[in-house]
Amino acid sequence: MTKGFIAKLSKREKTVLYLSVLFVLFAVMDRAVIGPIFHKMQSLEIDIKNTQEEIKKNTRIIAQKKRIKAEEKEYASFSVEAGSEEEETAALLKELETMSSEFNVYLADMKPLSVEAEGGVKKFLVSINCTADMEALVSFLYAIESADKLFQLSAFSITPKSRQSSTAQCELLISKIVIP
Repeated sequence: MTKGFIAKLSKREKTVLYLSVLFVLFAVMDRAVIGPIFHKMQSLEIDIKNTQEEIKKNTRIIAQKKRIKAEEKEYASFSVEAGSEEEETAALLKELETMSSEFNVYLADMKPLSVEAEGGVKKFLVSINCTADMEALVSFLYAIESADKLFQLSAFSITPKSRQSSTAQCELLISKIVIP
């Protein structure tokens, strides 16, 4: 039946028919085979870009992890086995008392104030009233600031005991940071 139909067509009609069939076959091939392949390739390219971005992000995180580990080793000497708050406060008071006796600083009053917890770090605060020769007092303050125990001189007030005297009265607010 199709042979008879095609045989009746003129040469120009046969060419148009063949071109039409060829066009339909290309359209079917595009929709059935080529389109899904290109779509799959595009989705794979998007996945590759996303994976590359994730790899870049992870390498930055790994680089930061190495830097943090290096800093952790640097500050490991400051990390101590933290006891209870009372034990740490008592240890701080004892350390300050020992330091004051080394520098001939008379401690009139020592009061533990509070314990502040900030991001895994505890900060113990102590208020001190003391009297000392100005030179001894400066040495004592320097020893506090340069101690290997993470002491910090948070606030201080120095007043002379009398006009002509080199002795001074001092109020200090000292904190100790404990990294458990």
